[in-house]
Amino acid sequence: MPGLDIPYAETKVRLLEAIGGFESDSWSTIVPATPEWTVLDLVAHVAGNAADGAAATLPDINLMEQFRDPSVVAARDDFADGQVLRRQGHSPAEVVAEWDEAEPELLKRLAVGGADSGLPLGFDVILVTDLCVHADDVAHALGLPPNRESAAGRIALAGYCFGVDYRIKALGLPALTLRYGSREKKLGEGEAGATLSADRWELLRAFAGRRNRQQIRELEWTGDPEPYLSLIPAYGEREDALAEG
Repeated sequence: MPGLDIPYAETKVRLLEAIGGFESDSWSTIVPATPEWTVLDLVAHVAGNAADGAAATLPDINLMEQFRDPSVVAARDDFADGQVLRRQGHSPAEVVAEWDEAEPELLKRLAVGGADSGLPLGFDVILVTDLCVHADDVAHALGLPPNRESAAGRIALAGYCFGVDYRIKALGLPALTLRYGSREKKLGEGEAGATLSADRWELLRAFAGRRNRQQIRELEWTGDPEPYLSLIPAYGEREDALAEG
């Protein structure tokens, strides 16, 4: 998917503007969506993604299998946690400087996209998706409104839909129909077993693991939602209810 560089760059600007300057108290704020991280930890993570993406040292992990392979989950979490741990003790200015240094090369890779980017399969979309989701995590943590209509959000939703489609097919479940705005999308094959209707941004947050099972169940469903509830969040089910506006 070419042309991912501009949405990535726009989202980076939005995230850093939300935090404020390097002396802002916002850097030490706990992020409810990822409660083990402060805002600085979260930025260390996305800066680490950028540095590894620019250097072509991202791990070749098959994230499509994270829903049923514990070894993939362990590798994913070890990688993300390691990015934060390696930057502990770094100031906000140091973390952002590393991100700034990596950005030009990363944007070149994202502009090309696909196999020619030098990134592991699918990681061009993943990098944009991850940054988009975390930008809204920070907005929520700081009491700011999310960006509900960003280009990065549309890319992220498409990527998550691809993953849910994969999981439904892998388990042989009936298809799931999504309805958001004026659009309708079928995930899986054959006749739909259920339909989920929601705002585009709300779907994105559910797919990104920012809603727990009960919150997902309380969305507008026709048909039986139960077979799909555990498959919607990309990184495993969330326990706590995250209330966002």
